[in-house]
Amino acid sequence: MSNWLYQINQEKWEPERFRMEIWENERWQWTVNQAYGATDGGPRPGDSVAFYYAKAGGADPGFYGWAVILEYHRAHDGDKTLYFRPVAPTNHLKMHPWWDAEAEDVAKTVRQPMYQGTLFPVPDELWRRIRRGITTWAAGRVGELSSTATSAA
Repeated sequence: MSNWLYQINQEKWEPERFRMEIWENERWQWTVNQAYGATDGGPRPGDSVAFYYAKAGGADPGFYGWAVILEYHRAHDGDKTLYFRPVAPTNHLKMHPWWDAEAEDVAKTVRQPMYQGTLFPVPDELWRRIRRGITTWAAGRVGELSSTATSAA
């Protein structure tokens, strides 16, 4: 299995649109404009992908969720399409994206040396950092929200 980072451009597909349209357990398909370092034909069914908005072009960067890859097709005309199903905690992350120094560092490391691509392979060591960061961020935010709700009652 492989892991991937899909970078979304805030100017072309705003975070507000991601929040409205992407829901866990729904099937989606997106075009892949530039895939860097994709070997062996690219993503395969069962691979994982994290969705990331870079800081450039907007005010709401960070990791917005992740998904299981269902299919990846290259058409005869060269177009590439990624089919995926978002999973938890995507619904939470899209409202509270993981964005701190660790998120920025791991995203920069994955995207080196070309920061402007769409799809990047993520080595296992960096994927462990992404998994740890997302789950720690989501768990911390849930704890914050719970304690706020409890103290307000």
